[in-house]
Amino acid sequence: MKLGRSFMDKGFDRTIRIAVYVVALAMVAYHMLSAYGILLGSIEHQTVHLAFIFGLTFLVVVRSSASPVRRLIYLAFFACGMFVTAYVYINLDTLEQNVGFPAPTDVAVGILMIILAFEGTRQAWGWILPIVALVFVAYFLFGHYLGGPLYHRNFPLGYVISYLSIGFSGIYGTFLSISANQIFLFVVFGSMMGLLRINDFLYELGKLVGRRIAGGPGQTAVVSSSLIGMVSGAAVANVAITGAFTIPYMKRAGYSAPLAGAIEATASTGGQLMPPVMGAAAFLMAFFVGVPYTDIMIAGLIPAILFYVGVMLSVQFASTAAGIKAPREMPNWSVIARGIPMFVIPVGVLTGLLLFRFSPSYAAFWAICTVIVLSFFRSGGRPKAAEYLEFLTEGAVVGAQIGVSLCIVGLISQTLITTGLGGKIAGLVELFSAGNLVMGLLLTMIVSLILGCGVPPVAAYSLVALVAIPTIIKMGVPTMAAHFFCFYFAIISAVTPPVAMGALAASAIAKANYFATAMKAFKLSLAGFIIPFLIVFNPAMTLQSTDMLNAILSIVAIFIVLAAGTALLYGTGAVRFSRRDWIFGLVAVGACATYALCRNILSAEFELFFFILGAAFAVLLFLSQLRQKRMAVSDAVVS
Repeated sequence: MKLGRSFMDKGFDRTIRIAVYVVALAMVAYHMLSAYGILLGSIEHQTVHLAFIFGLTFLVVVRSSASPVRRLIYLAFFACGMFVTAYVYINLDTLEQNVGFPAPTDVAVGILMIILAFEGTRQAWGWILPIVALVFVAYFLFGHYLGGPLYHRNFPLGYVISYLSIGFSGIYGTFLSISANQIFLFVVFGSMMGLLRINDFLYELGKLVGRRIAGGPGQTAVVSSSLIGMVSGAAVANVAITGAFTIPYMKRAGYSAPLAGAIEATASTGGQLMPPVMGAAAFLMAFFVGVPYTDIMIAGLIPAILFYVGVMLSVQFASTAAGIKAPREMPNWSVIARGIPMFVIPVGVLTGLLLFRFSPSYAAFWAICTVIVLSFFRSGGRPKAAEYLEFLTEGAVVGAQIGVSLCIVGLISQTLITTGLGGKIAGLVELFSAGNLVMGLLLTMIVSLILGCGVPPVAAYSLVALVAIPTIIKMGVPTMAAHFFCFYFAIISAVTPPVAMGALAASAIAKANYFATAMKAFKLSLAGFIIPFLIVFNPAMTLQSTDMLNAILSIVAIFIVLAAGTALLYGTGAVRFSRRDWIFGLVAVGACATYALCRNILSAEFELFFFILGAAFAVLLFLSQLRQKRMAVSDAVVS
């Protein structure tokens, strides 16, 4: 009996594994064909996409389950997912006609669809996002019992269910459309890049950057992780991909386990801020702002560069403080030479097509085709069929999991719209801030960090865009600046305690204390907390300024703020700070920050005064550190 049961279990496992591969490949094939030529109408396309999302999400749960009961439950969820999407597809015309006034059968199907979206998201991403959505849905149903500004009129159950699911809003809203038409193939492309074995290339490239400086191993991790993170677009996945080799490398070089994990977590998270790709969430920003994706890329370039300058400076100063020595390890030039075309060509194809205003799906289609062609010339030989299958499946699974989380965001979005809650939240924040923009921005920052806790980046930014951004736009912040402000904090939430998912993943690889890792990652990402405010107060940050001289001076001032501010945070530059260095640094940061933040408030003469003052003290700090470094080297030689 045991032998028979074991045989049946193996047979079942094999069947489910094959089913996952088949559904994943079918999902990729369907979206590739749709990207190249429209196969179905908008709603029909979203329905097929949703069927694949439900099917693949629940099949993966079945595959990973050991309990027979659990397997049966999630096979039932799979079957229900196929049923509800088939029902919608067959009854499209009737459902469109009955929006807000559905039949009892329609209501039952809508409730089932909502349950499937909640459970799929919970299985993929944990409890946090479903709980947040549940609060909003409860408000939609019972908000008429509340008094004061949160009151809304009574909505019948059928009306609520219709607008949340089968009425082609809510789950079927904008977010599902973006998942189907922009994000899915982009995620598959990020996964397919693994076929080209670019990890080794990025690792060796990082060595090239960091081999002659004290923080060399840390800088290697920053470069390699940021480039992977740019394409992948998910902090936890980025950490898992690059952390497996960067964290042990840093630990061997002398970094403590928490610091090694923190560097990896910060660098992997920040990759989603870096053009030209910027992860999947940037496509959503283009939609929200109502501009071409190329405008987002251009606007995000300087902030991203400054963010990574800040991170690299933090890593350098933390390495100096920890006594890490320069590795002087020669990079493998043959790996770099082979890896350059494998990385540059696919990313170049994707970026080029986006620059020429082609759709993200179309650009991703040709980028994926490029990866497949290049894989035939890969170092070590052409991949086997099983490798293509694994990477395609991995991309499809992640794409489906992101898609189901956006279904939940769609529920929240529709609740905000129908009940007017979005405007009420904006009004409350404005009330608590007493009309003060700085206070309003601080409150919005807190809201953005909270909404981003434990939530995938795409969903985190979506939530922030719905809840927080209208508040600061109402207070006079330009739309582009408002979105970048909240986008940064939604991304940085992955390394912000108490729920820092990027730091959690890194601490597990590093075998380090989670809280210690998260706190160090928070410290390393200081630039991510400064830059959003600079974006709001200084148009030069997003290249929105027409005054080139002031734009250049602003960027220089911001660089000084990041460099000197980071050095002050660690109390070291080339060497430990003296009392005089602290004074130089504080004056440099204060004066340059005043210039960068108050350009529209101060007169031209005062602006220039603060810039010159800050730059002068920054130079004094640099010269002081250089002199002390030379003296230390001289003393070491003498002794």
